[in-house]
Amino acid sequence: MNEQRPESDAPPTMPAVVLPPEAELRIAAEQSLVLKDLRRYVAAVGRPGEAEDGALIPRWAEACGLVRVSDGAHIAVEENANLLDSPVELWERAYLTIGETGPGFVAEDDGVPPGFELLLPRLVSTIAFTLYGSGPAPVPVDLLPEVLTALLGLEPGESTRHAVAVTLDLLERLGALHQGVADPAELTSVAKVTGDPSPSPAMIWLTPIAVWAINRELRAAGANAPVVGESADESLDSLCSDLVGAAPATSEAELQAWARHRSPSAAIEEATEFLRTTTRPEGRLFALIALGATGTRGLEAAAGVRAEGGVPGAVAAMWLSERGAVRRETITREEVAVGMTDHFAAMHVLGSFVHQLAGLDDGFDVVDLLTSSGHPATRELLDVVGQKHPDRATAKKARTASFKLRSQGA
Repeated sequence: MNEQRPESDAPPTMPAVVLPPEAELRIAAEQSLVLKDLRRYVAAVGRPGEAEDGALIPRWAEACGLVRVSDGAHIAVEENANLLDSPVELWERAYLTIGETGPGFVAEDDGVPPGFELLLPRLVSTIAFTLYGSGPAPVPVDLLPEVLTALLGLEPGESTRHAVAVTLDLLERLGALHQGVADPAELTSVAKVTGDPSPSPAMIWLTPIAVWAINRELRAAGANAPVVGESADESLDSLCSDLVGAAPATSEAELQAWARHRSPSAAIEEATEFLRTTTRPEGRLFALIALGATGTRGLEAAAGVRAEGGVPGAVAAMWLSERGAVRRETITREEVAVGMTDHFAAMHVLGSFVHQLAGLDDGFDVVDLLTSSGHPATRELLDVVGQKHPDRATAKKARTASFKLRSQGA
C-alpha cells in the first residue's frame, strides 16, 4: 500500500484527539460513497458491460487489492473478498491508497496540473496532517492553496487551486472530510488573515473516521499522537498544564475522561482541592469542568467552595449561577467582578480573551469590571484591553486605568 506520510517530520506531540467507538466507525464507513462504488465495481467485474466505465474507481479497487489485472482485464482477488464485508478495514485501506488514484484523475480530468499523479499523495498527506494538527476547529478552504504552495513548493494559480479542489472533493467522497460554511465571525477572521475582503465561506474539517485513521497512521510511524483519555491517570494539576493550548472541546473531553477514570468521590475530592489551591485561573476553570462531570455531587462541592469565599469562591459562584444551581440574584457584586475577571484571565492564558472582547455587549464596561475586582491579573488584562479592544474610547480608558494601577504599585 502507498500510505500517506507527512511532508516533514511529524511534530513531537500532536493534539490529543477523541476517537469514535467501533459502532460509529462502521456506520461512517458504510456511508462512504467510495466504498459503495468499490463494492459495486467488484460485483460487476467479469460481467460484460456492467463494470465501471471511468478510470478512478477501477484504479482504486486495484490499489485496495480488491481486483488485479489478468489478460488485460480486472478479475476479483478472492483472498481479499472478505474486505468487502469489513467496512472499517476497507475504508482505512481506501484512505491509505488514495494517493495511488492519481492516474485515474489524469485520465478523466484535463484540468489537473501536469504530474498530478505524483502530486496527489503529497496533497492528501499535507491536507490531512494540516487538518489533524489544527484540532477539531474548521479550517477555511481559502487558506489551503497558500499553505500548500508554501509546504509543497507549488506555483500559485488556478491550476493549483483546481488540484486542491479535486483533492478535497475526493476526500469528501471518501467520507474523510466535512465541508461547511463559516459563520459571520469566522468569515471576518478569514478576511483578515487572507487579506481578501470577500473570501469564500467554505470551511473544512476531518470526519471522526478520518481522525481515527490518521491517528493510527501517525502511531504506526512512531509519532506521539495522543488520544483523549490516555492521560486520565495523571493528577489534575499535571493534566491541566498539558491542556493549555488544547482546543476547548479537547480539554472538556480530557477532563470528563479524567473524572470517569476514578470514583466520583475521588474525582470530587481532588478537583475541589485543586480549585481551592491552584493559583492559575485556567486551573480553576478546568477544575470546575471536572467537577461538572461528576453531576449533582460536583455542584454541591462547588457550593462548598463558594461559601469559603476568595477568588475560588467567586469563580464557583459564577459557575453555579451559569448552571442554574443558584439564583442569579444571590450572586454579589464582588463575586461577579472577581469571577468574571478570573474567567477572562483564564481565557487570556488559553488564547481566547481577545476574541471575547469583540463579542462583548456594547453596554458592558469591561474596564470598570476589571478595576473593581482587585484580581491579581487585572493590570495584565487592562493592558490587553488597551491594545486590542475594538472601541477606541474603551481602549484608552483601559490604558489610563492600567497606568494608575502601575503608579500605585499594584
